[in-house]
Amino acid sequence: MLELLIAAGIAAFPAAECNVALERMEKERLILSLRPACPIGYSSTRGAMRELLARADGAPAFSVDFGRIERYAWLSEMLARQASSSRRWNLAAGRPHELEGKAVHENAYVAAALRGMPEFTALFGRWQVAGISVEKVLVKPAAELRLAQGAPMAPDSKLPYDAIVWVRLRHP
Repeated sequence: MLELLIAAGIAAFPAAECNVALERMEKERLILSLRPACPIGYSSTRGAMRELLARADGAPAFSVDFGRIERYAWLSEMLARQASSSRRWNLAAGRPHELEGKAVHENAYVAAALRGMPEFTALFGRWQVAGISVEKVLVKPAAELRLAQGAPMAPDSKLPYDAIVWVRLRHP
């Protein structure tokens, strides 16, 4: 544990819901991480991200490690809602539809969905999103998710709600 403290600069952002650990680590490149102690809302995410980005120290490019997006309640809900109305998401199978006869991986689907969400990309202010990496997408039946009442889908529709997300940022 001591090695982690030495390798990473650790601070905390006092979000309304709970503390968010802010980490800065240099490996082959700069990596900034958000670690909410509980699920947080959009306003808290924006505040924590502003504080985290200030730790970039003028780096021309770096990565932001979100960890699991289920820790960002607003983002988890937006992802599920986006998939619920997408023609590219197969509600019965709980994965993307094939595109031109080829399978589309759920990681690629979620990365594209996040890139298309203005609320998500606005988190990074003046920084340009150079790429989004996603792994370990999890799905659940709609009935088990926090979605608006009267959503036009069967309760057993399978929707993405969680994944591990990394965002690569660079100066525009």
